[in-house]
Amino acid sequence: MTKRKTIPHKMDDGYFDLNIPYTTAIEKGKHPVTKRKTRIKLVTKLIELGYTGIAYNHSIKATAVSDSDSCSISLAPLSSILTLSPNLFASVKFHRDLLRVPLDTPFRQYTRLTVSVDSLIQAASLNSGNPVLKSYDLVAVKPLNQHVFDHVCKVAVVDLIAIDFSEKLPFRLNLPIVKAAMKRGIYFEITYSHLVADVQTRRQMILNAKVREFTSCYKGLSD
Repeated sequence: MTKRKTIPHKMDDGYFDLNIPYTTAIEKGKHPVTKRKTRIKLVTKLIELGYTGIAYNHSIKATAVSDSDSCSISLAPLSSILTLSPNLFASVKFHRDLLRVPLDTPFRQYTRLTVSVDSLIQAASLNSGNPVLKSYDLVAVKPLNQHVFDHVCKVAVVDLIAIDFSEKLPFRLNLPIVKAAMKRGIYFEITYSHLVADVQTRRQMILNAKVREFTSCYKGLSD
């Protein structure tokens, strides 16, 4: 079983991409070597752009959680990255200077499991005793209704709550519930890339409205 790493309580020491999809070769019908090379190229590009950390994300549905979902993610070897990009140091220095990130900040790789949950019975499996969850560095949950959202904010043992603003939210972002999650050290991951990519005014208005609704929940959190 993989020992969980210590995740920074405040990820303010750099820039992270915690959602690098990690699917098996069988799911995509590709040779494992090809997929590994693709991941290394992606990680190399993120390092060049000044990022200080990533997480490989394996997504599943709670109804399908089994021992086979225990972490088997392979981290990208730094030696391979240096071979692919001999001028890496100069690029890293340039971008980290722009981002005001210290050059000596280490680049970290994490493993992540994201579980989509649509019932309280499924949500109950998100606990500290679950061996599958323990095998990952980060555990995220995607709530699919109001009851599950309220439960995971108040009780579930997770690091992230994933919210996709490109879809109609199946729950309301009530301030007391959001505060309960944040007081427990849980982060909210906001996905809205599909809306940003679409230049239609109507969708942009939807995005703005949803972002305002969510950010308004944070008012008074530090009071």
